[in-house]
Amino acid sequence: MVCILELKTTQSLHIKTLIDSLNPLLTDINMHFYPSIIKNNKDDINDKVGGVIIKEVNKTSSILIHCKLDADKFDSYYYNYKHDKLTIGVNLANFLKCIKCMTNCDTMTWKIDDDDINKLIMILESSNEKKTFKINLMDLEDTDYEIEPVKFPYQIIMPTSDFQNYCKNMSSATDRMEIKCLTNTMFMAGNGELGVIEFELTATNNSSGLIIKKTTSNPNEIVQGTFELKYLIIFTKCSNLCSHVNLFLKNTYPIIIEYQVATLGKIKFALSPCKKLD
Repeated sequence: MVCILELKTTQSLHIKTLIDSLNPLLTDINMHFYPSIIKNNKDDINDKVGGVIIKEVNKTSSILIHCKLDADKFDSYYYNYKHDKLTIGVNLANFLKCIKCMTNCDTMTWKIDDDDINKLIMILESSNEKKTFKINLMDLEDTDYEIEPVKFPYQIIMPTSDFQNYCKNMSSATDRMEIKCLTNTMFMAGNGELGVIEFELTATNNSSGLIIKKTTSNPNEIVQGTFELKYLIIFTKCSNLCSHVNLFLKNTYPIIIEYQVATLGKIKFALSPCKKLD
């Protein structure tokens, strides 16, 4: 029996939060593991690569999710597979059932042995307790989603708790929220049975408030889009992972919502704008 993959982290609560945020959006996912190696870039600066990547689209193709957890951010990361990529298919609901058995102090280990490559061994371990799960893996279709780089005119940075509260408050009156940026002001608006609601936020340009970064050459360009609140609220499940959230806006493009997964990596949600109502 030879171990072909083993990773360990004490940030098990953050992994639980991450999987909990994905569960309402996806049913089954592929996890891609890559070796932790050193590569030289064009400037001869050593870059570490490798880790875990999840890249999936939901059933309605309205959301693209990209998550990367860096190999060097785990407490330990061992890759001994014969190929440069190891892909496993996981049912999120079953995966989450195992993770929910953990306590706050547990260290989490994921392991795959070559004699049973169709099972993921998950170990939740504290100083006086050890729980082992051998999770059945799935053979899922592996779709390679090509993502072309896009330049967004506006980047919005705000405390995660603020964004979560704005979405929650807006959802009491409407199921869609318009997000609009103009120079140093951000607007959130909705229209429902209650009437029209609008939040106007002025950039403070300090870490405790709203920061708006513009890359547009037109200082007066208005960028806006309307998005389904039920998805925005699900994304805010990641609020406990970090202190600030990044929003990237461009007209007629999906909004990109980015959270740090503690110190492990990043998760990005790309949400398509709502179709106009007739």
